[in-house]
Amino acid sequence: MTNILRAPSQNTKDKITLWLNHLLVLYAFLIPIHNGAKSSLFFTMLALFIYRRDYWFYLKEAFSNRIVQAFLIFYTLHAIGMIYTDNIDYGKDHMDKIKYLLFPLIFLSFLDIRFAARILIAFIFGMFISEVFSYLIHYQALPYELSIGKYEIWETKAYSPAPFMAHSDHGVGISIVVGLCLYYLLNFKEEKYKRVLAFIVLLISLLNMSFIASRTGYMTLVVVIFITIVITYRENIKLLLSSIILVLIVGFSLYNFSNTINKRINKAINNFEKAIENKKYYENGSTAQRIGLTIYGYEVFKDSPIFGVGTGDHMDLLRAKIPDEEEMLKVIAKPHNVYIQILMQHGLLGALLFIYLIYSILSYKGTSVIKKDVIIILTVTTLVFMLGGLLYGTFELPLIVVLISAMIANKEQNITFNNFDKKIFLKYSAFVILFLIIGITR
Repeated sequence: MTNILRAPSQNTKDKITLWLNHLLVLYAFLIPIHNGAKSSLFFTMLALFIYRRDYWFYLKEAFSNRIVQAFLIFYTLHAIGMIYTDNIDYGKDHMDKIKYLLFPLIFLSFLDIRFAARILIAFIFGMFISEVFSYLIHYQALPYELSIGKYEIWETKAYSPAPFMAHSDHGVGISIVVGLCLYYLLNFKEEKYKRVLAFIVLLISLLNMSFIASRTGYMTLVVVIFITIVITYRENIKLLLSSIILVLIVGFSLYNFSNTINKRINKAINNFEKAIENKKYYENGSTAQRIGLTIYGYEVFKDSPIFGVGTGDHMDLLRAKIPDEEEMLKVIAKPHNVYIQILMQHGLLGALLFIYLIYSILSYKGTSVIKKDVIIILTVTTLVFMLGGLLYGTFELPLIVVLISAMIANKEQNITFNNFDKKIFLKYSAFVILFLIIGITR
């Protein structure tokens, strides 16, 4: 008992710091693979963080980071919103979803700048694995549903085979991978082998999007390609314009080539027009439903414009605004628009603090130009998929906080950093399998 309570030696603390960096790499890989495995891995990281002790020594530098502070302020706003909310259960569920806002404080207490690229690549590889399984299911080499005994491995649909997460999340993940690979291809000319790999991943990702029925993914993909080209050629107008024209040609080709993309976009436009014309939102599909929820959500905001209605009450009050002829609209669990959700929950104060969060990220100067560009790509992507109601969940928010944390890490810890090799790959693989087993069976 005495040994457990005694603070670990400095050598042990340094080893824990090294393990935490390796585990964060695996965490980034598991984000698009399995939420249960990812959560189990984070619990292990948290246990190591607690055992390492000297919390203020490790946290004070992270706490002084302006981006970390902005995340903490936005989280605190939601915690305060619990004070004046009536639906405590919904509020608790929401607080559980936004706990990831606290993670950068922990991550930056141990993150070594030398692991930043590895974390980025781990996520890309995780999405690549997800895409490979999507292809195998699409071409019926694997079933749409798979279980081992009583444990479900995946369950997806023929029209949008995304085995490990919702198809909208899968589409967002593809968009981010495309943006990162495209940025690498446009900005790194020397390493031909890595450029070939980046091009292959880019091509596979784009083709995968052609049979994923995610309108949020399509919208995000267009914007992320556009912003990647803009930040790359912002000082060369000719290249910028020619690249944008090329993107428009590719996008038009995908629209005509892919029946999935064509049908989903045409259906969205048709449903939008019908909803605006007859004011019947539920019966005109998901696009119309989003419009209706946004309109009624704005009515909720107008009733409490400064501080909002609290963390847990917004959906109850939104449903109260829905007329009887749109009764079925009340069964939808969330507003499917994070912007209107922020306004409902926390009013103009919440909107201002969210703007401050985005400003803190985009104006950050404590990193390299390349990492700043990656931060811009990630942030703009986030602002786009929030229109589709995505942020507070088990994919987008943890992904954003992990990747941004990696991009703003600027310190070399007192640990031994070894280049990636076969031995490290085998160790990573063994731990991934272990946490997948834990996550699936728990």
